[in-house]
Amino acid sequence: MSTSSLHVIIIGGGLGGLCLAQGLRRVEIDVALYERDASPYTRKQGYRLHIDRRGIDALHSCLPPHLFDLCMATASRPGSQVTIVTKQLKPIKVIGFSREDSPTIVPVSTSVDRLTLREILLIGLDDIVHFGKEFLRYEYLSDGRVRAFFSDGTEACGDVLIAADGVNSRVRQQFLPHASIEETDVRCIYGKTLLTEATHSLIPDFLYRGFAQVVGFRFSLALGVVDFQQFPAEAARKFVPDACFHTTGSYLMWSLNAKRRHMGMSDDKLFGLDGAQLIQFVLQKTKRWHPTLRALLAAGDPEATFPIAVRTAVPCQPWKSTSTTLLGDAIHAMSPAGGSGANMALRDAHTLCQALKAAAYGERPLIPVIHDYEALMLEEGFEAVRFSASGGVLRR
Repeated sequence: MSTSSLHVIIIGGGLGGLCLAQGLRRVEIDVALYERDASPYTRKQGYRLHIDRRGIDALHSCLPPHLFDLCMATASRPGSQVTIVTKQLKPIKVIGFSREDSPTIVPVSTSVDRLTLREILLIGLDDIVHFGKEFLRYEYLSDGRVRAFFSDGTEACGDVLIAADGVNSRVRQQFLPHASIEETDVRCIYGKTLLTEATHSLIPDFLYRGFAQVVGFRFSLALGVVDFQQFPAEAARKFVPDACFHTTGSYLMWSLNAKRRHMGMSDDKLFGLDGAQLIQFVLQKTKRWHPTLRALLAAGDPEATFPIAVRTAVPCQPWKSTSTTLLGDAIHAMSPAGGSGANMALRDAHTLCQALKAAAYGERPLIPVIHDYEALMLEEGFEAVRFSASGGVLRR
């Protein structure tokens, strides 16, 4: 039960919004979260996520101990390097991780399954997470509060409105109409190959030591294994016995990447292909690649294969702080190349939670703590955007 008078409204139920909701609940601040999707399983959003010290620290701070332990138990086995190889699997470069890396762009320390992490972040929030709530707009009330309006005709009022609604954020579009999202020329086809007895034997050893990138003339292939230390259902029996998980087992995540012109078809056609057609397209574009790679791609799950267009935020100048603010992709969306998107959303959630805690318990006024959060979030967030746009760790 809340012991503060502050009520926070979060728009968006992705990783950042849910992490913030968990953190606020943990410090007994009243919070409600509204997500437009009908359920956590409505849209495909990718699979393997890099989680580094930024994300781990945020989860440790915001989650109750048993949920943090569940996150760590279900994480993949930690990696120690990024491997760059040719399309014939000949090594080009190995990038190891060390403690001497930048304190703001820290190396990958483990990886997680996105859906499993989201399901963990949802545990215990049934009474505050509302699905099927499409946000339309907000307005400030005469008493200083904020009212949010939803497409089903309902409304919600709070002292603070948080935009955690991703790259297409409607809150950002109203609050910061000048803050723009730029479409890059990069297209990716994401896929997932389950590790069965047949496919497990095909995985190159270097993939068990971390992420890998296959470089070709026009196409590249990103590869990452999620090898659960404990399967979610098994781990849940110890930490949260009644939790339900939808993961189907350990897997190889892959992503074929190229500039739009090299795809050889319009976006309308590319995004109109079904999963089986996308896999055939990937195989056609990699027909001269190493047979092991092609076998792994051919074994991909058609239901788990989809294309994306990479978009990135354009750095913007600070604004006058109010009781509305933003986190994660809603303000600093970035290329997946740096492995920073999820980590920055989680870090934002942690930083903002601490700021709101200070305001809720009378340590500092609300607007100044939001201002300080925004200053740090913009500096770190857009540093990560630039790092990702430059190719991230692969450019070292």
